[in-house]
Amino acid sequence: MKTYIFPYKIISCVLIITLFLLLGSCRKFVDVGAPSDQLVTATAFATDNTLKATLAGMYITLAVSNSYDLQMNLSFATGNSADETLFFISTIDYDPFLNNNLAADHYLVSNFWSELYTSIYQANAIIAGVENSTGNLSTAMKTEAVGEAKFVRAFCYFYLVNLYGDVPIALTTDAATNNALFRSPKAKVYQQIIADLTDAKNSIVADYSYASSERTRPNKYAAIALLARTYLYMGDWANAQTNAALVINYTSLYSLLPTSGLGGIFLKNNKEAIWQVTGTAFPDFTQEGQNYYQGTSNIPNYQLSNNLLKAFEPGDLRYTNWVGVTTYSGVTYYYPYKYKQHAANTSATAEYCTYLRLAEQYLVRAEAMAEQNNLSGAIADINMIRNRAGLSNTTATSQADILLAIEQERKIELFSEYGHRWNDLRRTGRANAVLGAEKTGWTANAALYPIPKYDRDNNHNLTQNPGY
Repeated sequence: MKTYIFPYKIISCVLIITLFLLLGSCRKFVDVGAPSDQLVTATAFATDNTLKATLAGMYITLAVSNSYDLQMNLSFATGNSADETLFFISTIDYDPFLNNNLAADHYLVSNFWSELYTSIYQANAIIAGVENSTGNLSTAMKTEAVGEAKFVRAFCYFYLVNLYGDVPIALTTDAATNNALFRSPKAKVYQQIIADLTDAKNSIVADYSYASSERTRPNKYAAIALLARTYLYMGDWANAQTNAALVINYTSLYSLLPTSGLGGIFLKNNKEAIWQVTGTAFPDFTQEGQNYYQGTSNIPNYQLSNNLLKAFEPGDLRYTNWVGVTTYSGVTYYYPYKYKQHAANTSATAEYCTYLRLAEQYLVRAEAMAEQNNLSGAIADINMIRNRAGLSNTTATSQADILLAIEQERKIELFSEYGHRWNDLRRTGRANAVLGAEKTGWTANAALYPIPKYDRDNNHNLTQNPGY
């Protein structure tokens, strides 16, 4: 029988097709719910093996089926919304993000929403299926599966609340309930994220044994890392610091790559990676690597902005390792080159899409400490990131200057990585000052994307964000 190779399990094509039918969600989810004939059947929860396969289906949707939008576009579209990137050819795809004049019927606005809710539906189905199972499931497998599903649900809600603001909280697979949900306040969404991640932290194993030592399924510390990020966004500095420190201090599993390793920051299973997923149907390169690389025979479509390029300090080795440079017809162009692989390659150089990595945790802890006036601790963490990049220690000494130094390091360290810059400018209240000076016609309302027209047409309880 022909097989589909997933990073931590080989699953037959027949089973994968079955899982897509079982776990698939219709376009109308929030709206918010799949019709009753698409609910996961009891067969998926009969044994540990069928449950493992059902979990694999959830990750395949997140990491493969929706990879173009939830990987490459989640980085590039938000980079256009912020001040990181630009698209060379004028196009309806990215110009609205660059010019901050999105319409509610833009397909990417709709895709982000629907694909994140599709994964939420799948997570909800797994949680309910495990809880209601009458099959022969081990306690350990049930605990792990529910923990991983809650992690994925929290991950999806994190991006929904940061892209759209108030969003519906769907916690079941009941279509009638979900299709009439109102938007919940951002604070309540964050409470749900915290609850899910806390449960996940207490349920998921601490190592990567469920993924055959690959870092392609979240472990306990992935949940803790996402908790640290979430607490930071909420302004809960003490909990952000505590959780980031738990990850940083788990040195048997995690460490910053050395300066010489900057070019391989996204190699599969490297020690800086906390949670990775395969980037495409082929498990050795990513959507980012495939799409950003343009070769030397044409102008790169996906370029870095002058604003970002000018933000690099002289001697910063992140520029050397992460900025691609090409010359076409005598003109030099710059593009994101953090992901190196753009086609099939040897396993030694294979890359995975990396949603969580250790460098971010140092910057989370630095900001949390700075906000609590632990300035020396914040400076020490900033310098860990700067020194790794070949730079000298920061000269910032006051709290205000240290916070700006952290903003600078986040801008350089995390550019083109899944919306960090866009989210940072909004959450710190800096979007108007930074983007107002950078972009003609910037308005504060542009800091959130519109609620998709399709979903509002199908659920009249969904209100629209101001300005759309």
